[in-house]
Amino acid sequence: MKKITLFITLIVFTLGFSQAIPVTFDTDITVGAKANGILTPVSANWFSDSGLTSVSVEDLPSDAPDHGKAGKIISSASGAKWQNAQILLQNNYIDLRANKKITLDVYSDKAQNFLLKMEQSKEGTTGNTEKNFSHTGAGWESITVDFSTPNAGQPVPNDQYRLFVIFPCYSSGFADPAFDSTTYIDNFSGTVGDPITISNYNLEDIDFESSGFGANWAWTIHNNHTNPALEIVDNPNASGINTTAKVAKFTSLNQGAAWALTFTDNIGSFKFDQNNKIVTLMVRKSVISDVAIKFEIAGTGTHVEKKRANTISDGSWEQLTFDFSSEIGNSYNRLVIIPDFANRSQDNVSYFDQLSFGSTANLNEIWIDHNFKVFPNPAKDTVQFSVNSNENLDIEIFDMLGKSVLRVNAVQNEVNIADLNSGLYFVQMTLGTQQATKKLVVN
Repeated sequence: MKKITLFITLIVFTLGFSQAIPVTFDTDITVGAKANGILTPVSANWFSDSGLTSVSVEDLPSDAPDHGKAGKIISSASGAKWQNAQILLQNNYIDLRANKKITLDVYSDKAQNFLLKMEQSKEGTTGNTEKNFSHTGAGWESITVDFSTPNAGQPVPNDQYRLFVIFPCYSSGFADPAFDSTTYIDNFSGTVGDPITISNYNLEDIDFESSGFGANWAWTIHNNHTNPALEIVDNPNASGINTTAKVAKFTSLNQGAAWALTFTDNIGSFKFDQNNKIVTLMVRKSVISDVAIKFEIAGTGTHVEKKRANTISDGSWEQLTFDFSSEIGNSYNRLVIIPDFANRSQDNVSYFDQLSFGSTANLNEIWIDHNFKVFPNPAKDTVQFSVNSNENLDIEIFDMLGKSVLRVNAVQNEVNIADLNSGLYFVQMTLGTQQATKKLVVN
């Protein structure tokens, strides 16, 4: 029996910066924005969300006392009532188990109410909690937010937290409309908690030997498919690369159905990083057709999908690899498998097994390092490829948002990158039937 383990990133992918308590905004701040659950850039630790106009770091002129650099928040009447700014800690959690007070300095020249919400708890013993506070509009004011008496219906925290969420347009129940405002915050502090470590959350194994599939997953059929399309059956060809006893069988695709996995664990999202960027799926089909893996943010229309065609149609098992390297840093909360992407109206039978998330990334990187080199890296104007193969090398370069910015087929030696802006990119390289991705820094 072979179990299938999916790895989900628990903590946000970072790129070598830090942020200590208290948060003073003088150093180690990366500004960004979050939309539809996706953070840009992925390294941001001070960012806007839900239609907030912007966050930035600025030295407020002529303020007394002089706070130097501070976090600037600009709200908008056109944004959501719950538009917010977020601070993501990088070094240590804030500990609210004993001392439940958060202190911060807030600048405003108009009276207004704020809400402070604490998220991303370390142990999950309490969950998110929130407390509102008021500002008189008299310039800089030192605020103490006491979570021993949180807002009605909110839990008293007994945990450590990583994420501060600040709502500048707060009203009870968010009943009042949003409004335009400019405020500043500084010296965000509390009891320093445990160090923050980057780790992976190992979900319960998905075991095709049973019907439960693991407690963390719900299996559904999209598009109101009425036939009993998904079932666990004996492996019809337990040989070669797949000898497990039980596999998933998908039939009657004439309504364009998709086999969907809905993630129900309390983390709530798939997070791509350098260690978790490859999805593999074992397939057995009697026709040649595209199989698609799609990641979605449910209810928003935001999604990304990769397609691979099986090459074997004689009933043998084949492993397909889907490279999501261009999605590093992005989060999704639903995974959909479409067995026949281009021919959803046909009747067919497909078998699946050994679905895994991230397990082959290192193998691909070892293979690609052995077969060719990319130099110089960092590069400027041109980058060269040295290939240990007679097969054609095709490359595609993606920016940090996953947008394709350059594609070159049958690379001879040197590629002109003079039109690319400075920054971090990902080069997806295809050599014959193999595919892998490497980082490229452009100066």
